[in-house]
Amino acid sequence: MILVCLLLLAQVSPELTQHVNAGLRAKQAGDLPTAIREFQKVVELAPALAAAHVNLGAVYYEARDYGRAIPALRKGLELNPALPGAQGMLGAALLARGFAAEAIAHLEKGQSVDLLGVALLEVGRDREALDRLEASLQTRPNDPDLLYYLGRAHARLAQQVTDRLSAEFPTAARTVQLRGEARTAAGDHTGAAREFQAALKLRPDLHGVHLALGEIYLSAGDYPAAEKEFRAETELAPGSAVAAYQLGAVLLNLGDPDRAVKELERAEVLKPGMPEALLALGRAQVATGASGAAEKNFLRVIEQEKKSRLTEAAHFQLAQLYRQMGRTADADRHQAAFQALRAAHKP
Repeated sequence: MILVCLLLLAQVSPELTQHVNAGLRAKQAGDLPTAIREFQKVVELAPALAAAHVNLGAVYYEARDYGRAIPALRKGLELNPALPGAQGMLGAALLARGFAAEAIAHLEKGQSVDLLGVALLEVGRDREALDRLEASLQTRPNDPDLLYYLGRAHARLAQQVTDRLSAEFPTAARTVQLRGEARTAAGDHTGAAREFQAALKLRPDLHGVHLALGEIYLSAGDYPAAEKEFRAETELAPGSAVAAYQLGAVLLNLGDPDRAVKELERAEVLKPGMPEALLALGRAQVATGASGAAEKNFLRVIEQEKKSRLTEAAHFQLAQLYRQMGRTADADRHQAAFQALRAAHKP
């Protein structure tokens, strides 16, 4: 914006300079309506100056009046395609008004990588969009808009792949597994279990299917059936920390803390620091009398998770443990922390 105005000031009359300076002052003060009026006057006085139109378009753009920004920026670029920043602003304004296809060329010239990713996504060029959005995320990892559009890009690409799988291989074991996952997501656990069992008949070595079945049985409170499936998954994939954790957790619910500790310790070796496994391991250790080890694992959960539901549960477990150990002050402190988090997590 400043460079554009310097170009103006180098070749204008005192009256024009007055309006340029007034527009700049108003813009700097955040008085965009006044800035717009001043730069409109500049355009009237110097319609052949590209910078006059770009300045006006830039103020419209800042005011989010993209409908008026677009023609002003178009005119400026028509007069001088090399004006700095104008291509990116025009591309962004077009995108904001829904003209994604037209915006792409301007965003490419303006090197607006993030918005280019959004525009490419809007026109269905998902693979290219994903690359641009991933690149932008490297410099702005906590940008909610980038995370939103990146999630959309991944979801659309994933949908394309699953659609192809279903269309080209409708009877394949993986397609049946996919149908089971879809039914699970829809809450149809009976149908999901049927699909998963069918997938295993086609391919008994499929990873993840016993795990999914076990989770269905676990949600229904059928612990023996869940144990059978989780154990089958650990035999099929002994390197799976999640399977070891799930087996250990269900063994604890079945009243077998000794075997639960064994599986949960194995999960910790396979994937150190899993908070769910640490919490379950602590509970199993309490049941086997290993209070010191349990205390350490509960404290690790709190340190890692800060204020999650798992932290809430860890505070509760510590409060109970310390009360059993006669450490009343520590028990009260963790009970208070548990109650505070429980209140915070209530909808």
